[in-house]
Amino acid sequence: MMIDLVQRSESYEIALPYGLTVTVKPLTTVGMAAAQAAARRAVEAIERQARERTEAGLALDGLPDLSSDGERDGFYQVQLIRELATRHITSWTGVELEDSPAAPIPEHIAAVMELYPVGERFFQEFTLRQVLLNAAKNGLGSSAAGTSRPVEGPSTAEPAATTACPAPKASPELTGGSAHTASTR
Repeated sequence: MMIDLVQRSESYEIALPYGLTVTVKPLTTVGMAAAQAAARRAVEAIERQARERTEAGLALDGLPDLSSDGERDGFYQVQLIRELATRHITSWTGVELEDSPAAPIPEHIAAVMELYPVGERFFQEFTLRQVLLNAAKNGLGSSAAGTSRPVEGPSTAEPAATTACPAPKASPELTGGSAHTASTR
């Protein structure tokens, strides 16, 4: 098995647990940014509801507890997976509802992505190509200092031709035969 770094422009399939296969549109930077923004809004909406209920003296029944960073991050991840899946899955096989194939509508996609380990595997497989492409781009780019970073592997370029260009020699007539020194008065 090899990793394919070609950026896709056509839909492709991802095999997931439980015999599920999804067809997805390729992930783009814009698609990822939109999904991340939607996931952040979902987290902020829950936090706002919790704050409003607390201020009104109401119980927080039915709301996820996002008081710890771990719970908040986990809720965000679930929302991100749901957003990516509902925005990018175009068809699927292996999902039934009442003994007939289930349509890949947002509600069904969200329900399937909550099954362990389907959502996690979808996220890994779906975002892996983009992560690898970004890493490959970064590995071949310029460094912050503006010089090329070394890349592992054999060099495929011939050495550049160089010509000697020696520095001109100082003439004793121009310097008076001695170096000029600054006064330290």
